[in-house]
Amino acid sequence: MKKRIVSLFVISTAISSVNAATQAIVWGESTKVLPQFMQAHPFKKQGLLQTVKSQQSDYKLELQNNSNHATRHARYQITYKGVPVWGYQVIFHSKDGTKETVTGMNITGIEQDINSTEGKLSPNDIEQKILGKVAEPVKFKNLKKVIYIDKGNKAHLAYHLSYYSNSEKKHVNAPNYLIDANSGEILKQWDEVRHERIGQGLGGNAFTLPYRQGMFQHGNALPGLPSLGKFDVNVEDGLCRVENESIKVMNLENHNIGYDFFPITIFAESVLNLSAFSYPCNETNLFLNYADGRTGPVNYAFSPVNDTMYFAQQTLDMYQKIYGVNRPIGDDLPIRAYTHLGDMDNAFAVPTISLDGVVLAHQQIVIGNGDEFLTAPAQSVLGHELSHNFTALHSGLMYEGQSGGINESFSDMAAIALLDYLSKDYPWYWDGEDWTIGREAVKSGQPIRYLDDPAKDGMSIGHASEYTDALDVHITSGVFNKAFYLLAHKPGWSIQKAFQVMVDANMNYWSPIAYYDFAACGVIQATIDKHWDKTPVIEAFAEVGVVCPMHKS
Repeated sequence: MKKRIVSLFVISTAISSVNAATQAIVWGESTKVLPQFMQAHPFKKQGLLQTVKSQQSDYKLELQNNSNHATRHARYQITYKGVPVWGYQVIFHSKDGTKETVTGMNITGIEQDINSTEGKLSPNDIEQKILGKVAEPVKFKNLKKVIYIDKGNKAHLAYHLSYYSNSEKKHVNAPNYLIDANSGEILKQWDEVRHERIGQGLGGNAFTLPYRQGMFQHGNALPGLPSLGKFDVNVEDGLCRVENESIKVMNLENHNIGYDFFPITIFAESVLNLSAFSYPCNETNLFLNYADGRTGPVNYAFSPVNDTMYFAQQTLDMYQKIYGVNRPIGDDLPIRAYTHLGDMDNAFAVPTISLDGVVLAHQQIVIGNGDEFLTAPAQSVLGHELSHNFTALHSGLMYEGQSGGINESFSDMAAIALLDYLSKDYPWYWDGEDWTIGREAVKSGQPIRYLDDPAKDGMSIGHASEYTDALDVHITSGVFNKAFYLLAHKPGWSIQKAFQVMVDANMNYWSPIAYYDFAACGVIQATIDKHWDKTPVIEAFAEVGVVCPMHKS
């Protein structure tokens, strides 16, 4: 593991070993914890923050985004000699004219390992080394130079290569490689794909849950069925188009298109004339979508189109109305939601794909019909998958290691928060006791994960002491899942209150390579920002072996 040296309102005096960079948590007044950086205008878009020592200093901070909220948060990327240090960011905070504070992870000592930012290997050499072995078509290739700090705290000049392709099993994947720019050694690799209101009509599926039936309706046109709200449509020329400014639902008519079709580019979307699903509607037929244009029901699911539109919009509404986040998945809207894909036992989200500022593919969510394991998983899956795009837009948590577990956990929390949000108006929909993920979509009725008892699935961990780097992110998500469950059940706390501080931490305090302890610091700080008692948060994390070095009690 990297050395983690705490800097609490003063710069750490710890000394790194020879030929090793030093990582330090910075947390406090910016002029005290980061005095080496100019602090004059951290909230202006133009220019860089750089060290005071010299205008030619090697270490600089490059602005990534700038918030306009009442509490302002400006996220900066650390660079060394103009090259981004992979995963290392600091965030400046300002509120009501008070002194600026800064949180994040700083890095120093890179100069002990890197003398030049000109590697022996060219970008073409790197591409040939990796892509020369890839048999499947490669999409959206992106290669950029970075500095990577390994687990031994050694700095490497490296290339970050990412692209989209398909595995031997035809699943969409997004391989990422960090490759040493001098030796060609693969330093790290991971897959970035996260697997897993007048309109009326049927919703849900044929599987009965312990506390309700699986079939329901959107609206109130069908007597005798439990009802959720209606979903948005645009009415034009006698047709209801299932879209609004935020979401566009496509019906791919149960074709076995295959994973290699995704992500769908802007060009392909135009050439294929992919448009929102529409159906004949008027006041007489109560704007009912009966059968997804004769493509539903499918695989025990009554209407993936209706469910996708409804639950996706409810997710975005939840973030905005309850958690105060306007445009929670950004400005690249409407998100494309592809439904009715045959022979696809999966659902996944893809964030906006751009290169040099040019958007190549709009953000999209893909919902297969399911197969032997799943039915079309368009209920809690929508809250989960859309929240991956929320995380990609804000903290950018890497989808591997502890940060990947936190990433996956945040989406699980969002799925529970969505159930809680819906049950306020529709108490029949969730009993408040079922803290599982996927129960309504799995044909066997066996949940995929348990937030209240992660180990119950036979794989997930519920305590940080059980973590190893070899574990999948869905398994390591159990640590933060359990902490969330515990926090929501603390006296004076609730699901809404617990998820609020997770949302705020994701937006304002977590960074791409956040590990358990560091991420807990962000949640605790978000609690302090709300003027809430931090003690229950510290206690909940302590119960799963996670301790923020800034707030141990």
